[in-house]
Amino acid sequence: MERHQELKRLGFFGILKESFKLIFSLKKLFTQISLALLIPISIILEVKILTAILFSFNMFKNRDEPEDFTVFIIPQYSTLNISYIASFKWVAFWLLSEITYLILLLVLSILSTVTIAFTTASIYKSKETTTFKKAAAAVPKLWKPILITFLLVFAVTFAYDYILGPVLGLILRLLFFKKFAVLKIVIGVILTVLYIAVFVYITLIWHMGTVVSALENDIYGAKAIIKGRNLLKGKMKASVAVFVVLLTLSAGIDTAFVLVVVYETIRIWAVRIGVGILLVLLKLLMVLLGLVAQTVIYFVCKSYHDETFENLDDADDQKVPIYVQYEKLPV
Repeated sequence: MERHQELKRLGFFGILKESFKLIFSLKKLFTQISLALLIPISIILEVKILTAILFSFNMFKNRDEPEDFTVFIIPQYSTLNISYIASFKWVAFWLLSEITYLILLLVLSILSTVTIAFTTASIYKSKETTTFKKAAAAVPKLWKPILITFLLVFAVTFAYDYILGPVLGLILRLLFFKKFAVLKIVIGVILTVLYIAVFVYITLIWHMGTVVSALENDIYGAKAIIKGRNLLKGKMKASVAVFVVLLTLSAGIDTAFVLVVVYETIRIWAVRIGVGILLVLLKLLMVLLGLVAQTVIYFVCKSYHDETFENLDDADDQKVPIYVQYEKLPV
Protein backbone atom coordinates (compact mmCIF):
# COMPACT_ATOMS: atom_id res chain seq x y z
CA MET A 1 0.00 0.00 0.00
CA GLU A 2 2.82 2.43 0.85
CA ARG A 3 4.55 1.73 -2.46
CA HIS A 4 1.23 2.16 -4.23
CA GLN A 5 0.78 5.63 -2.73
CA GLU A 6 4.37 6.62 -3.58
CA LEU A 7 3.85 5.79 -7.24
CA LYS A 8 0.49 7.55 -7.24
CA ARG A 9 2.12 10.86 -6.28
CA LEU A 10 4.87 10.77 -8.92
CA GLY A 11 4.89 13.53 -11.51
CA PHE A 12 7.28 14.50 -14.31
CA PHE A 13 10.47 14.67 -12.23
CA GLY A 14 9.40 11.75 -10.06
CA ILE A 15 8.92 9.48 -13.09
CA LEU A 16 12.35 10.34 -14.49
CA LYS A 17 13.99 9.94 -11.07
CA GLU A 18 12.29 6.59 -10.54
CA SER A 19 13.39 5.40 -14.00
CA PHE A 20 17.03 6.33 -13.35
CA LYS A 21 16.83 4.75 -9.90
CA LEU A 22 15.65 1.45 -11.36
CA ILE A 23 18.34 1.43 -14.04
CA PHE A 24 21.24 2.21 -11.71
CA SER A 25 20.03 -0.11 -8.96
CA LEU A 26 20.11 -3.02 -11.42
CA LYS A 27 23.08 -2.05 -13.56
CA LYS A 28 24.14 -5.62 -14.30
CA LEU A 29 20.70 -6.74 -15.44
CA PHE A 30 20.03 -3.71 -17.63
CA THR A 31 23.56 -3.93 -19.04
CA GLN A 32 22.82 -7.49 -20.18
CA ILE A 33 19.58 -6.32 -21.80
CA SER A 34 21.37 -3.41 -23.47
CA LEU A 35 24.15 -5.59 -24.88
CA ALA A 36 21.73 -8.20 -26.20
CA LEU A 37 18.94 -5.99 -27.54
CA LEU A 38 19.38 -2.24 -27.25
CA ILE A 39 22.76 -1.84 -28.94
CA PRO A 40 21.38 -3.42 -32.14
CA ILE A 41 18.33 -1.13 -31.95
CA SER A 42 20.53 1.96 -31.51
CA ILE A 43 22.73 0.98 -34.45
CA ILE A 44 19.70 0.29 -36.66
CA LEU A 45 18.18 3.68 -35.81
CA GLU A 46 21.37 5.53 -36.74
CA VAL A 47 21.83 3.51 -39.94
CA LYS A 48 18.27 4.47 -40.84
CA ILE A 49 19.31 8.12 -40.63
CA LEU A 50 22.24 7.47 -42.97
CA THR A 51 20.06 5.75 -45.56
CA ALA A 52 17.38 8.46 -45.33
CA ILE A 53 19.97 11.16 -45.99
CA LEU A 54 21.45 9.12 -48.84
CA PHE A 55 18.09 8.89 -50.58
CA SER A 56 17.29 12.55 -49.92
CA PHE A 57 20.69 13.59 -51.27
CA ASN A 58 20.05 11.67 -54.48
CA MET A 59 16.46 12.94 -54.80
CA PHE A 60 17.38 16.62 -54.43
CA LYS A 61 20.49 18.09 -55.97
CA ASN A 62 22.02 21.49 -55.27
CA ARG A 63 21.73 23.45 -58.51
CA ASP A 64 25.00 25.32 -58.09
CA GLU A 65 27.11 22.70 -56.30
CA PRO A 66 25.81 19.15 -56.97
CA GLU A 67 28.16 17.64 -54.38
CA ASP A 68 26.96 19.94 -51.60
CA PHE A 69 24.07 18.15 -49.88
CA THR A 70 23.79 20.36 -46.80
CA VAL A 71 21.14 22.56 -48.43
CA PHE A 72 19.17 20.00 -50.43
CA ILE A 73 16.00 20.75 -48.45
CA ILE A 74 15.94 24.45 -49.44
CA PRO A 75 13.82 24.81 -52.60
CA GLN A 76 15.69 27.86 -53.89
CA TYR A 77 18.94 25.88 -54.15
CA SER A 78 17.76 22.37 -55.04
CA THR A 79 16.00 20.55 -57.83
CA LEU A 80 14.19 17.22 -57.96
CA ASN A 81 16.24 14.40 -59.50
CA ILE A 82 13.60 12.71 -61.69
CA SER A 83 16.01 10.14 -63.13
CA TYR A 84 16.82 8.92 -59.61
CA ILE A 85 13.16 8.48 -58.67
CA ALA A 86 12.50 6.61 -61.94
CA SER A 87 15.48 4.31 -61.42
CA PHE A 88 14.34 0.77 -60.63
CA LYS A 89 17.64 -0.01 -58.88
CA TRP A 90 17.32 2.82 -56.35
CA VAL A 91 13.60 2.28 -55.80
CA ALA A 92 14.20 -1.44 -55.17
CA PHE A 93 17.10 -0.61 -52.84
CA TRP A 94 14.92 1.88 -50.95
CA LEU A 95 12.08 -0.64 -50.56
CA LEU A 96 14.49 -3.36 -49.44
CA SER A 97 16.15 -1.07 -46.88
CA GLU A 98 12.77 0.09 -45.51
CA ILE A 99 11.38 -3.45 -45.21
CA THR A 100 14.58 -4.72 -43.57
CA TYR A 101 14.61 -1.77 -41.16
CA LEU A 102 10.96 -2.24 -40.18
CA ILE A 103 11.28 -6.01 -39.65
CA LEU A 104 14.44 -5.74 -37.54
CA LEU A 105 13.04 -2.85 -35.53
CA LEU A 106 9.76 -4.70 -34.96
CA VAL A 107 11.46 -7.89 -33.75
CA LEU A 108 13.97 -6.12 -31.50
CA SER A 109 11.30 -3.74 -30.15
CA ILE A 110 9.06 -6.65 -29.13
CA LEU A 111 11.96 -8.47 -27.46
CA SER A 112 13.15 -5.38 -25.58
CA THR A 113 9.63 -4.32 -24.58
CA VAL A 114 8.84 -7.73 -23.11
CA THR A 115 12.13 -8.12 -21.23
CA ILE A 116 12.19 -4.59 -19.79
CA ALA A 117 8.48 -4.55 -18.95
CA PHE A 118 8.85 -7.94 -17.24
CA THR A 119 11.99 -6.78 -15.40
CA THR A 120 10.51 -3.46 -14.24
CA ALA A 121 7.21 -5.02 -13.25
CA SER A 122 8.91 -7.76 -11.22
CA ILE A 123 10.67 -5.09 -9.16
CA TYR A 124 7.33 -3.57 -8.18
CA LYS A 125 5.52 -6.85 -7.74
CA SER A 126 8.13 -9.13 -6.16
CA LYS A 127 10.58 -8.92 -3.32
CA GLU A 128 13.17 -10.73 -5.44
CA THR A 129 14.79 -9.24 -8.54
CA THR A 130 14.30 -11.16 -11.76
CA THR A 131 17.15 -12.28 -14.02
CA PHE A 132 17.83 -11.68 -17.69
CA LYS A 133 17.25 -15.37 -18.42
CA LYS A 134 13.90 -15.29 -16.64
CA ALA A 135 12.85 -12.08 -18.38
CA ALA A 136 13.87 -13.47 -21.79
CA ALA A 137 11.88 -16.64 -21.04
CA ALA A 138 8.71 -14.53 -20.95
CA VAL A 139 9.10 -13.61 -24.64
CA PRO A 140 7.57 -16.83 -26.09
CA LYS A 141 4.52 -16.32 -23.85
CA LEU A 142 3.98 -12.63 -24.56
CA TRP A 143 5.19 -11.87 -28.08
CA LYS A 144 1.88 -12.57 -29.86
CA PRO A 145 -0.32 -10.02 -28.02
CA ILE A 146 2.42 -7.40 -28.24
CA LEU A 147 2.87 -8.12 -31.95
CA ILE A 148 -0.85 -7.55 -32.58
CA THR A 149 -0.71 -4.24 -30.69
CA PHE A 150 2.49 -3.23 -32.46
CA LEU A 151 1.03 -3.95 -35.89
CA LEU A 152 -2.16 -2.03 -35.13
CA VAL A 153 -0.37 1.10 -33.98
CA PHE A 154 2.31 0.63 -36.63
CA ALA A 155 -0.37 0.89 -39.32
CA VAL A 156 -1.41 4.26 -37.90
CA THR A 157 2.19 5.40 -37.46
CA PHE A 158 3.10 4.23 -40.97
CA ALA A 159 0.26 6.23 -42.49
CA TYR A 160 1.21 9.24 -40.39
CA ASP A 161 4.95 9.12 -41.12
CA TYR A 162 4.92 7.94 -44.73
CA ILE A 163 1.81 9.78 -45.96
CA LEU A 164 1.20 12.86 -43.83
CA GLY A 165 4.95 13.38 -43.27
CA PRO A 166 5.79 13.73 -46.97
CA VAL A 167 2.63 15.81 -47.48
CA LEU A 168 3.80 18.20 -44.77
CA GLY A 169 7.26 18.30 -46.34
CA LEU A 170 5.73 19.10 -49.75
CA ILE A 171 3.57 21.84 -48.24
CA LEU A 172 6.60 23.41 -46.57
CA ARG A 173 8.59 23.27 -49.82
CA LEU A 174 5.77 24.92 -51.75
CA LEU A 175 5.30 27.42 -48.97
CA PHE A 176 8.92 28.59 -49.16
CA PHE A 177 9.46 27.96 -52.86
CA LYS A 178 9.95 31.57 -53.96
CA LYS A 179 10.78 33.53 -50.86
CA PHE A 180 10.59 33.56 -47.10
CA ALA A 181 8.04 35.76 -45.34
CA VAL A 182 6.95 36.19 -41.73
CA LEU A 183 3.46 34.83 -42.39
CA LYS A 184 4.85 31.82 -44.23
CA ILE A 185 7.27 31.11 -41.40
CA VAL A 186 4.46 31.34 -38.83
CA ILE A 187 2.26 28.96 -40.85
CA GLY A 188 5.19 26.57 -41.30
CA VAL A 189 5.95 26.58 -37.57
CA ILE A 190 2.29 25.98 -36.65
CA LEU A 191 1.98 23.06 -39.07
CA THR A 192 5.23 21.55 -37.84
CA VAL A 193 4.27 21.91 -34.16
CA LEU A 194 0.86 20.31 -34.80
CA TYR A 195 2.51 17.45 -36.67
CA ILE A 196 4.99 16.85 -33.82
CA ALA A 197 2.24 17.11 -31.17
CA VAL A 198 0.15 14.41 -32.84
CA PHE A 199 3.27 12.29 -33.33
CA VAL A 200 4.10 12.53 -29.60
CA TYR A 201 0.51 11.58 -28.68
CA ILE A 202 0.54 8.56 -31.01
CA THR A 203 3.94 7.50 -29.65
CA LEU A 204 2.76 7.78 -26.05
CA ILE A 205 -0.40 5.77 -26.70
CA TRP A 206 1.67 3.20 -28.61
CA HIS A 207 4.09 2.70 -25.73
CA MET A 208 1.32 2.45 -23.15
CA GLY A 209 -0.57 -0.03 -25.31
CA THR A 210 2.45 -2.30 -25.66
CA VAL A 211 3.06 -2.29 -21.89
CA VAL A 212 -0.61 -3.14 -21.31
CA SER A 213 -0.27 -6.02 -23.79
CA ALA A 214 2.82 -7.30 -21.97
CA LEU A 215 1.53 -7.03 -18.41
CA GLU A 216 -2.22 -7.60 -18.58
CA ASN A 217 -3.85 -10.91 -19.32
CA ASP A 218 -5.70 -11.21 -22.67
CA ILE A 219 -5.68 -7.49 -23.39
CA TYR A 220 -4.07 -6.57 -26.69
CA GLY A 221 -4.71 -4.76 -29.96
CA ALA A 222 -7.41 -2.09 -29.88
CA LYS A 223 -8.36 -3.03 -26.31
CA ALA A 224 -4.79 -2.44 -25.13
CA ILE A 225 -4.63 0.92 -26.91
CA ILE A 226 -7.93 2.03 -25.38
CA LYS A 227 -6.87 0.76 -21.94
CA GLY A 228 -3.54 2.59 -22.20
CA ARG A 229 -5.25 5.83 -23.22
CA ASN A 230 -7.71 5.55 -20.32
CA LEU A 231 -4.91 4.88 -17.85
CA LEU A 232 -3.15 8.07 -18.95
CA LYS A 233 -6.11 10.21 -17.87
CA GLY A 234 -5.02 12.27 -14.89
CA LYS A 235 -1.32 11.70 -15.63
CA MET A 236 -1.35 12.83 -19.26
CA LYS A 237 0.62 16.07 -18.73
CA ALA A 238 3.43 14.40 -16.79
CA SER A 239 3.57 11.50 -19.26
CA VAL A 240 3.65 13.78 -22.29
CA ALA A 241 6.35 15.90 -20.66
CA VAL A 242 8.51 12.81 -20.08
CA PHE A 243 8.17 11.66 -23.68
CA VAL A 244 8.75 15.15 -25.08
CA VAL A 245 12.01 15.42 -23.11
CA LEU A 246 13.16 11.95 -24.20
CA LEU A 247 12.21 12.54 -27.85
CA THR A 248 13.92 15.94 -27.82
CA LEU A 249 17.13 14.50 -26.38
CA SER A 250 16.97 11.64 -28.88
CA ALA A 251 16.47 14.11 -31.75
CA GLY A 252 19.43 16.11 -30.48
CA ILE A 253 21.60 12.98 -30.54
CA ASP A 254 20.43 12.19 -34.08
CA THR A 255 21.21 15.75 -35.19
CA ALA A 256 24.69 15.56 -33.71
CA PHE A 257 25.21 12.19 -35.44
CA VAL A 258 24.24 13.70 -38.79
CA LEU A 259 26.46 16.75 -38.37
CA VAL A 260 29.52 14.85 -37.17
CA VAL A 261 29.34 11.50 -38.97
CA VAL A 262 27.42 12.34 -42.17
CA TYR A 263 28.17 15.99 -42.91
CA GLU A 264 31.81 15.66 -41.80
CA THR A 265 31.93 18.76 -39.61
CA ILE A 266 34.90 17.01 -38.01
CA ARG A 267 37.48 16.06 -40.66
CA ILE A 268 39.62 13.73 -38.54
CA TRP A 269 38.39 10.15 -39.09
CA ALA A 270 39.45 8.84 -35.70
CA VAL A 271 37.58 11.64 -33.93
CA ARG A 272 34.49 11.13 -36.09
CA ILE A 273 34.43 7.41 -35.33
CA GLY A 274 34.92 8.04 -31.61
CA VAL A 275 32.17 10.66 -31.50
CA GLY A 276 29.92 8.40 -33.57
CA ILE A 277 30.35 5.52 -31.10
CA LEU A 278 29.68 7.88 -28.19
CA LEU A 279 26.47 9.11 -29.86
CA VAL A 280 25.30 5.54 -30.46
CA LEU A 281 25.85 4.81 -26.75
CA LEU A 282 23.88 7.92 -25.82
CA LYS A 283 21.13 6.76 -28.15
CA LEU A 284 21.18 3.42 -26.35
CA LEU A 285 20.71 5.22 -23.02
CA MET A 286 17.73 7.13 -24.43
CA VAL A 287 16.15 3.91 -25.71
CA LEU A 288 16.71 2.17 -22.35
CA LEU A 289 15.40 5.12 -20.38
CA GLY A 290 12.35 5.36 -22.64
CA LEU A 291 11.48 1.67 -22.23
CA VAL A 292 11.89 1.79 -18.45
CA ALA A 293 10.00 5.09 -18.19
CA GLN A 294 7.03 3.75 -20.14
CA THR A 295 6.64 0.88 -17.66
CA VAL A 296 7.06 3.26 -14.72
CA ILE A 297 4.37 5.50 -16.22
CA TYR A 298 2.13 2.45 -16.53
CA PHE A 299 2.44 1.64 -12.82
CA VAL A 300 2.07 5.31 -11.87
CA CYS A 301 -1.17 5.46 -13.85
CA LYS A 302 -2.36 2.19 -12.32
CA SER A 303 -1.74 3.58 -8.86
CA TYR A 304 -3.39 6.89 -9.72
CA HIS A 305 -6.58 5.04 -10.70
CA ASP A 306 -6.38 2.93 -7.53
CA GLU A 307 -5.77 -0.30 -9.44
CA THR A 308 -3.50 -2.57 -7.45
CA PHE A 309 -1.14 -5.25 -8.76
CA GLU A 310 -0.48 -8.70 -7.40
CA ASN A 311 2.95 -10.02 -6.39
CA LEU A 312 4.83 -12.39 -8.67
CA ASP A 313 5.20 -14.69 -5.69
CA ASP A 314 1.52 -15.56 -6.05
CA ALA A 315 1.85 -16.66 -9.68
CA ASP A 316 3.17 -19.85 -11.22
CA ASP A 317 5.82 -18.63 -13.64
CA GLN A 318 5.87 -21.98 -15.42
CA LYS A 319 2.21 -21.75 -16.40
CA VAL A 320 1.09 -18.14 -16.36
CA PRO A 321 2.83 -15.12 -17.94
CA ILE A 322 3.33 -12.11 -15.78
CA TYR A 323 0.30 -9.88 -15.83
CA VAL A 324 -1.50 -7.34 -13.74
CA GLN A 325 -4.89 -8.10 -12.27
CA TYR A 326 -7.47 -5.39 -11.81
CA GLU A 327 -8.84 -4.85 -8.37
CA LYS A 328 -10.16 -1.64 -6.90
CA LEU A 329 -8.70 -0.67 -3.58
CA PRO A 330 -11.22 -0.37 -0.75
CA VAL A 331 -12.40 3.17 -0.21
